[in-house]
Amino acid sequence: MFEAAIVLLYGLVAAAAMAVTLLEGWANHDGLTFHRLAGLFACLLWPLTLVVFVLHGCVVRLLTRRSRSAA
Repeated sequence: MFEAAIVLLYGLVAAAAMAVTLLEGWANHDGLTFHRLAGLFACLLWPLTLVVFVLHGCVVRLLTRRSRSAA
């Protein structure tokens, strides 16, 4: 259940970013240029950086707790 919620949240954030990118192109009458397509691809990947930072914080916190309990 928790994994499904995470995937859904990730998908919603990526979909919102893609919608903003598409609307920007529509408002500027640019169409689908190479840079716009690269931006759409980046919309799928950028939330992964948030996941990496959250996992890094969890690992550092866990290692800090273990080092304090060992001392």
